[in-house]
Amino acid sequence: MLRYPADYDFERSTFRFRTFGDDLASRWVDGGLHRVLRSGLPVRIEAAGVTAFGDVTRADRAELRHLLGFGFDRAGFAAAYPEIASRAPGFRPPLMPDPFEMLVTAVTAQQVSLIAACAIRNRLVQRFGRRIEVEGREWWAFPAQADIAGADLAGVGLSRAKVRAVAGLAGADLRFGGLGDAAVRERLLALPGIGPWTADWFLARCLGRPGAFAAGDLGVRKAVAAWASDGADRIWPEERVREACAAFGEHANLAVHHLLVPPG
Repeated sequence: MLRYPADYDFERSTFRFRTFGDDLASRWVDGGLHRVLRSGLPVRIEAAGVTAFGDVTRADRAELRHLLGFGFDRAGFAAAYPEIASRAPGFRPPLMPDPFEMLVTAVTAQQVSLIAACAIRNRLVQRFGRRIEVEGREWWAFPAQADIAGADLAGVGLSRAKVRAVAGLAGADLRFGGLGDAAVRERLLALPGIGPWTADWFLARCLGRPGAFAAGDLGVRKAVAAWASDGADRIWPEERVREACAAFGEHANLAVHHLLVPPG
């Protein structure tokens, strides 16, 4: 149903799904990623291919390609920056296809560890999402905006500010088709609880904009400093990171993600 690019490294490209806890809506079980697509179709994604538990539409295929980062120009990136591309051969950053899920995920991760954020999201998913069970495996569809709108969010571990942010997202217009990066940022920054860090990651990891990266992210600041200074500097300020990565142009998203991939 979906042909992987010849140079695609499945294990390397999906490492984030195995790193920060058992995420019920992006569940890693028995060597495969289990998701529910926006159409409601449950799928299992593994190195051998994709198994769909139901009929597959053209929109489902497009979502899977987006999720797995197949839209990135890896060949152009590798030709322009072979040294950085060679750090992680076959790597394509996975993307979050649903804007609401991506933004709620970002809000839960603000000022807490990613493992703690995963636990909070799981409580949200179990209360408002949809449970799937196929072949003895269980995973969940992430709640839609309509599932959260007007709901009582107490008891899932969100601070008051984050409750306000998630409630605001549930009622917001999250359609960004046709908008440039600046317009997307402007709309996002007008929402409660959404700051530059979240807006940057949204552009990079949801919309997959080729020149987007989160220069203010602590991990990015450390990774860029380590690369650009050969490990001499532990961390760089945000503006210095932006200056260093500006040279990557339309390949900045891929370049920064390659710098974040663990060695090995």
